[in-house]
Amino acid sequence: MRHLSTRRDKIAFEIQRLKNFMKIFTRNKRGMLGIIILVTFILLALGAPLITPHDPITIPSYPTRPPVADRFAKPAWYKYLPFSEGVSENIFPIKDSGFNAEASLEKLSFTASVTGQSGVSNPQFVSDFGYNEEGCAKIEFKREATESPFGLATASLTKTFNFPYPVPPRRFLGLIAMRVDTSEKVPVTLNIFLEKEGGERRLDWWEQTFNTSGTAWVLPKPLVDSYSDRNWIMSKFGIKWYFLEQTMFSEPADYRYGVEMTFNDTVQPEGEEVEATVYIDDFEFKVFGTAFGVLGTDQYGRDIWTQLLYGARISLLVGLLSAVFSTGVGLIIGLVAGYVGKLVDQILMRFTDMLLVIPDTPLYIVLMAVLRPSVWNLVLLITVLGWTGFARVVRSQVLSLRERPFIEAAKAVGASKFRIILRHITPNVMNLVYVTLATSVPYAIVSEAWLSWLGLYDPTVMTWGRMLYDAQALEGIRMWWWIVPPGLTIALLSLSFILLGYALDEILNPKLRKRY
Repeated sequence: MRHLSTRRDKIAFEIQRLKNFMKIFTRNKRGMLGIIILVTFILLALGAPLITPHDPITIPSYPTRPPVADRFAKPAWYKYLPFSEGVSENIFPIKDSGFNAEASLEKLSFTASVTGQSGVSNPQFVSDFGYNEEGCAKIEFKREATESPFGLATASLTKTFNFPYPVPPRRFLGLIAMRVDTSEKVPVTLNIFLEKEGGERRLDWWEQTFNTSGTAWVLPKPLVDSYSDRNWIMSKFGIKWYFLEQTMFSEPADYRYGVEMTFNDTVQPEGEEVEATVYIDDFEFKVFGTAFGVLGTDQYGRDIWTQLLYGARISLLVGLLSAVFSTGVGLIIGLVAGYVGKLVDQILMRFTDMLLVIPDTPLYIVLMAVLRPSVWNLVLLITVLGWTGFARVVRSQVLSLRERPFIEAAKAVGASKFRIILRHITPNVMNLVYVTLATSVPYAIVSEAWLSWLGLYDPTVMTWGRMLYDAQALEGIRMWWWIVPPGLTIALLSLSFILLGYALDEILNPKLRKRY
C-alpha cells in the first residue's frame, strides 16, 4: 500500500509540474505564437485530402488522368488585382460524363428527325456495361418489315453551355466513347462536333461510318483537344483555326458540343425488319481558362495549392524525425563521453570533431546523389550528420554535473554508471534536449528544401523545395504566386520552431527565466 501511495504521489507531482509549466508557457507570447503557427500547419497537412481532391504529383495524361486546369494558370483571385488584364476560368458543363445514373441523361439534349416505336428512340439508360465503368446511354433505330425505308434518319445528343468570359480559354478537351451494333442493312455515321449557337462557327471534329457490329468502344482520333497537332488542325479547318481555342471562344456566347448520328435506311428495301443501336459513354467536355484555384497551376496543369498542402506533410515529417533522431544520438554520445571520460571520451570526441570539420553542403549533395534521393535517406543523413554540435554541448554539461555532491552520494551507495547516467544526470540536461529539439527542426526543413531546390528530391512525394525547383527551372520564375508561397511557408514553419525554442529556453534556463 505504501508503494502504491508513493507511486500516486509521484504521478500527482508530475501532473502538477506539467500544469505549472503550461501555465508559464501560455503566458509566453513567443511560445504561443509558435504553437499557433505550428498547429495551423499540422491541420493543413493532415486535412489536405479533405481540403483539396487533386493529386499533387501525378502528371495529367488525357483522357485517363485529365488535368484540373491548363498549365501555368493564374490564381482565380488574380482578376481582382488592379493591373490584371482579365482572365477566364474553367467551365465543366457536363457533371456526370460517365452516365452513372439515369438522371445523367436529363442533363443532355436529344433531337431526332424520326421518332417513335419505328424510327429513332429516345436515349435509354443501360446499367450493366459501359466504357470504363458500368452505365451508358443507348439510342436505337428500328423499322418494321411492313414500313417503307425512312431514308437518312438523323439524331443528335448534345450539351449546350454558356461561355461568359471576354478572355479566350487556354484549352478545351472533349471525349465521347461510342459503340455501334449494326449491319450493312443500316450503315451508321457518327460525327462529333462543337459549334457556337446559331452556326456561326462550327468544328466537325471526327466522322466515321459503321456498317458492322462490334464489341469494342471507339474514341475519336485524334481526341477532341485544342492542343492537337497544329498542322492537322490547319489541314482540316484552315489557317484561321491555328489557335483553335481563341478562334472558337473569341467572345461570350452559348456553345454546343455533342455527337450527330445518321442512320442510312436506304440499303434494305421494304419487307424486312432493320435495326441499329448506338451506345454512348464518357460524354465529356471541358474548357480550361487562364485562371484556376487558390494558387493556379504548374507546368503540367497540377494544382499548386494542393502541392503546398501536401508539402507541409513532408516538411513536418523530415523536420520532426530528423530532430528527434539527431538529438537522441547527440544526447547518448554526449552523456557517455562526458561521464565515462578517458579513452572513451577521446575516441568519441575525435570522431565528433572529424564530422564537424567536414562541410555539410557538399557532403549532403554527394551522399544524396549516391544513395538515391528519398525522404528516408534525407532523414538518415541529417541524423548521422546533425548530432555533433549537440553532443559537445551535452558533454560539457555532464563534465560539470559529474563532480556535484549528489553524484558522489549516488556512487557511495553503490549505484552503477548506467543508473547514475539515466536517473541523475539525464534529468539535469533535459532542458537542453527540449530546446535543441525545437531549434533542430528548422535546420532539417531548410536542408530538405535546398536539396530539393537543387533537384535532389524524392520523385514520389511533393515538397516545398521541389515546388521551388520546378518554378526556377521553367518560366514559372516569373509567376510570383508560385514562388512566394513555398518560400514563405518554409520560413513560417521554421520560425514556429525557433519561437518555441526561445520560449523553452526562457522558461527552462534559470539565467533567462522570468518571474510571472
